[in-house]
Amino acid sequence: MSDKLHKLRDAIDHIDAEILQLIAKRMILSDEVIAAKNGEAAFRPGREAALIRRLAGMDSSMSPAVLLGIWRQIMAASLSRQNKDLTFAVHQSALPAAIWHMGSALTARHCDDFDSVLALIGSSHCRYGLVPATHDGKALARAMSNAQNIYITARTPLFPIPTVTPAYILADYLPDESGDDISLFAVPATDDGPQIVAVDGYFDDHIPASCDPAARLLGIYAR
Repeated sequence: MSDKLHKLRDAIDHIDAEILQLIAKRMILSDEVIAAKNGEAAFRPGREAALIRRLAGMDSSMSPAVLLGIWRQIMAASLSRQNKDLTFAVHQSALPAAIWHMGSALTARHCDDFDSVLALIGSSHCRYGLVPATHDGKALARAMSNAQNIYITARTPLFPIPTVTPAYILADYLPDESGDDISLFAVPATDDGPQIVAVDGYFDDHIPASCDPAARLLGIYAR
């Protein structure tokens, strides 16, 4: 091994140790943030999205998808640390997205349909659920129309990942505004039920003028 190569590897080892120390400090600060929030939900997808977009703008040499993958695992570890025994209700078609989103921190209860996912959210078993975002939109709109206080709160992955089919994350609260959001509404359609309509912007307290007045808010996600 050349002296130059040895020095380069030593430098990389030193940086790896620094990264580990910084991640540990981040986890401690994250714990303190949750304590200061006094019981608020730890998963804040709007803030996460704004953070990733800011980081992607800082380092143009790294692709957004690669950066997202790195920080996604850090944030998943932080979330599972703050929510002991955290379990996700996962539609079978959304399992790849769930594994990508939470990595080794994922604990899942597998479900065969939307109704099963919704039934578990908010119970003592699961705080969050994942359903496919490219599946039958009318079936999801029908299921969510029958559920009380359950919303689409995120779409994962935030950036396109060729090997991961996108999924919606469901929760019993709406996300924070991220600065670049899409609101989803269930709009009455034909006899086969409502359809999902996407509107640019964050509309948590009223129906936008561009949408059917009879629409019902299904959720909001950052893009």
